[in-house]
Amino acid sequence: MTGAEVGKSGRSAVSGWRTRGGAAPGIAAVALVAIFGLSGREARAAGSNLHPAGETVLVRGQVGFDDDIVAHVTSPVAGRVTRVLAQTGRRIAKGAPLAVIASPEFARAVPDKLKAEADLAAAEGEDQRQRQLFDAHEGMTDRLEAARAVLASARAELARASAKAALVKGLRSDEMTGSFTLVAPLGGVVLASAAAPASLVPGQGPGGGAPDLFTVGTLDRVWVTGRISDVDRARVRVGARVTVQVVALPGKTFAGRVVRISAPGPAVHEVAVRCAVANTGGVLKPGMAATAAVAAAAH
Repeated sequence: MTGAEVGKSGRSAVSGWRTRGGAAPGIAAVALVAIFGLSGREARAAGSNLHPAGETVLVRGQVGFDDDIVAHVTSPVAGRVTRVLAQTGRRIAKGAPLAVIASPEFARAVPDKLKAEADLAAAEGEDQRQRQLFDAHEGMTDRLEAARAVLASARAELARASAKAALVKGLRSDEMTGSFTLVAPLGGVVLASAAAPASLVPGQGPGGGAPDLFTVGTLDRVWVTGRISDVDRARVRVGARVTVQVVALPGKTFAGRVVRISAPGPAVHEVAVRCAVANTGGVLKPGMAATAAVAAAAH
């Protein structure tokens, strides 16, 4: 799958709070009850499952799709949806048709690539000529810099045109009608759809960023993403056990693991933490506010 990186889930506020239960197990249990709304027995069980000493780092975040098992399908070129072939909630196989899109850009993809190749060749020739004149003390600096700028632009345009031509080549296309069929890159359930008959869809820009037309995959596992302080980052490890509760499902807990911790920025005193959480029954939905208790590493 292509697309953009992170992709698209889990941007929320952070808590860097910690509870310490090694010296006072009763206090840790009370804190867990206050935070998660569990019974005393459930809180003690959750604390013991997190860490033998009961110490946790709390992360307030949001539930999002697990992009390792979910695909976000976009249109590689601009066009108009003529038919929608898969509805939300439908189970489909890999390669199943999702929608038919008619696109004028479809017919231009290959010619655009050929033109970009010719423009690059011309730009390379001019850059070489200006370099030779400059080295012979017969050229001007501003002309050499202009030639370099044109060359850089031509290279970027060829990269864009080549990527679009490659995408179009891999589509199920009908050159007679100038249309193509979007297909599912993996099997699963159509989790979301923004495609509607006669609706206009944008294509991929130079940096990507086209809106999702379909989201396909499963909700067997989801991501919970939030932020913690630099101070707590030293206490959180990839692979650490996590217990999650969401506001919408009081009294229920979900188990997971920390799968990613971002590098700290030069001027930001927080880092992002991503947790993969088992979603039994598929009850956790993207967008739900969540609190994750991460088993903290010892000092």
